[in-house]
Amino acid sequence: MRKLKNILSLTVITLALFTLESCTNGESNAKYTVPGEDITIGIELFPIHPFLAEYDRVLIVKGPKKEVARQKLFPDTGGYSSANLYRCGTKKYMIKGYFDVWVVDLQAGQIVEGKCEQARAEYVGVFSGGGSKPWKFYSASEQKEERLEAHGG
Repeated sequence: MRKLKNILSLTVITLALFTLESCTNGESNAKYTVPGEDITIGIELFPIHPFLAEYDRVLIVKGPKKEVARQKLFPDTGGYSSANLYRCGTKKYMIKGYFDVWVVDLQAGQIVEGKCEQARAEYVGVFSGGGSKPWKFYSASEQKEERLEAHGG
């Protein structure tokens, strides 16, 4: 009986790890490189459940030699990882997810909650993935803008 429990436990753990790996396709970091700058804006996913596709999301801005700013985003509790990226002028970008909106100020080196000051921000692309599609940044030419609105059941 004890051997059976051990085998069952090992099987469950192996299945959970396999499922977790397949949910992220081995990828957990998506980056956008700011044109003309040695700066990246990225979103990393960190699993928060042993076998369901649920993640903590962290927005990270990196300069040429170090991390400039970091902000925890609203968690993805199943299908809400995507976040659109918009340009708000030359040194500001906006990240809009399903439940939160943040402004990345490259000049100040900070991330603040809120929207772009200007009325119309330019869509740059989306941080997205899931299923057979890898988690990465997709430019506007690769994926057209979609409104990220939560839908419940």
